[in-house]
Amino acid sequence: MFQSTLMSTPDAVTLFDVGGGQAQGSREYQEDFYTVIRPENFPAETQDKLAFFALYDGHGSGLVAEHASKRLHRLLAQRPEFERGDYAGAMKAVLADEDGLLLESFKHDSVEPAMSGSTAAICFINLTVGELVVSNLGDSHVILAERDPKTECPYHIRRLTEAHKPETPSEKARIHEAGGSVETRSGVPRVGSLNMSRTLGDLQYKSPVNTVESDSDSTPRDRRMVSASSKPTHGDYVSNDPYTSRRTLKPDRRYLLVIISDGVSNNTDDGALVQHVMKLAMRGCERVILHEMLPPIMLFFHIVIMPPVLWHF
Repeated sequence: MFQSTLMSTPDAVTLFDVGGGQAQGSREYQEDFYTVIRPENFPAETQDKLAFFALYDGHGSGLVAEHASKRLHRLLAQRPEFERGDYAGAMKAVLADEDGLLLESFKHDSVEPAMSGSTAAICFINLTVGELVVSNLGDSHVILAERDPKTECPYHIRRLTEAHKPETPSEKARIHEAGGSVETRSGVPRVGSLNMSRTLGDLQYKSPVNTVESDSDSTPRDRRMVSASSKPTHGDYVSNDPYTSRRTLKPDRRYLLVIISDGVSNNTDDGALVQHVMKLAMRGCERVILHEMLPPIMLFFHIVIMPPVLWHF
């Protein structure tokens, strides 16, 4: 049980604990990355206490996920929307900025950003005012739960994200309007080779790289040359426009945020996962994940947010 001690703070909520873990499985290279930026390390000059947490589940290679994990939080702090306090607007803009950097790399350095990509599940918290902004692309998710002060059990468990899948009617219509198509292969609806409709990277399915049709005789290098000189003739089959939600964290509540890849969400019920994490979080997140519950290919971490008093066991 938690006990209050020490000192109160002027912030609406306090970041109590963060833990994470991942497993590579049988893959030769790690393709998944996560970023933890505590208030003392957030790259912005401000009196507010700001924190940033993100999970990037890569596919094709780890290039896009690693690139985003190193840069996206810094890009966020530089956005004019961020300086105005429009964190949701800044989040949307910064994902487009990240794709812009990947496009420049594709044009001048490597074709890899066209052939690989990443999901994104991002939590930004202004602890001083108690504001939480969550954005996601793809099938990585953020779960929020509260802790009952009487029973110490989790309740009000809900996902703050949406899965971006090609078969969703709105997504399928968007893809067709952009000039793309959704095909079912081995029972799975796909945009090209992807079973997701919104990601970072995957530039072969985005304008202007998809100006050269994927079923032509063109190579990725051909597409790089065309995209550098041609006007777009297609929209984005795969989008970088995130699902974003905002909510206020109340000072008298205890919260648990869990950020997970599909390797976790496809194998574990949200409620069971939250109960497990809330019970064992302080025993070490990596040990909890790798040895007690979850499959060998996944990425996961948790964030504990408390009332504005310092707590300890």
